[in-house]
Amino acid sequence: MSRRGLPVGPPPEDLMGPLGPAIEESPFLRPQRRTRIHPRRRGWITHVLLTVQVAAVGLLAVVGAWTAWQRVFASERLRVEKLEVRGSHFLSEGEVRALASPVVGENILGLDIEALKARLRASPWVADATVTRALPDTVRVEIHERVPLALAELDRLYLMDEEGGLIDIYGPRTGAFDLPIVRGLLGVEEESRRDRARRAGVLLADLAELGGEVSEVYVESTGDLRVVLRGPGEVLLFGDPPYRQRLVTFLSLRRELAERAPGAEHFDLRFRGRIFAKHAAAPPRDATPGGEYAPPAEANAPGGTGGAASAQAPDGHREGPRGMD
Repeated sequence: MSRRGLPVGPPPEDLMGPLGPAIEESPFLRPQRRTRIHPRRRGWITHVLLTVQVAAVGLLAVVGAWTAWQRVFASERLRVEKLEVRGSHFLSEGEVRALASPVVGENILGLDIEALKARLRASPWVADATVTRALPDTVRVEIHERVPLALAELDRLYLMDEEGGLIDIYGPRTGAFDLPIVRGLLGVEEESRRDRARRAGVLLADLAELGGEVSEVYVESTGDLRVVLRGPGEVLLFGDPPYRQRLVTFLSLRRELAERAPGAEHFDLRFRGRIFAKHAAAPPRDATPGGEYAPPAEANAPGGTGGAASAQAPDGHREGPRGMD
């Protein structure tokens, strides 16, 4: 009996036969045989279209960045309007502003910092300069000036720094400087002049505040330095550094030297631990303008020894009368 054409009851036995050998499944549900997938090859037209699309996107990005950059440079808010000057003492603030004035009105992001530094260093007063931006419209300039230590005697007097560099002409504008005069620079070659000026600058830089005791410095061709002190006007002969220590030693023995060698005006400080005093027949002077220093004739020391008296420095020992080399 069947209902609506469907058989009722158990299926026939011939339909329940074996379905074949059982297939063992992998525990990881992976097929035993790998199936190779062959990529689909694209035609040259597809490659061309892809290249065009990538190039178009890159071009649009470049154009967009360039447009944005141009708008930034054209912005009035980024124009330099303020200059802040620091560190100027001898050089007036107005002079620094005049040197840096070309940057006013330029875009602060496109400002050539190195060119501005070079323009500032063109002034003989400026040893170095620091330039920084302060957005949106301010440029800060810090000046490092050369410090004059002496007046170099050439065709006229010039302010000179510790490296022997000439800064400015000594005149009404710089007349307030009360500095020692460096002589022995006139009438010599440029290289020799620079070397002599440098030696005098090293001496004055080493003396620091004791440089106020110095009236003149004469640089000889040998490299020795004859220093004329203010006040009594003693002449001190220096060789190599240290200069400050030897001047301090001399000043501490000034009274003793005056007692041991009355009337002595020349003192040789080139020897460690010893100061040799020598009498002068005439005040020190130049033989010719710019020529070599003409030392005075040697006078006899007390007792008719014909030598020069010597005094003991704190780190040396006392010796008898002895002439200068």
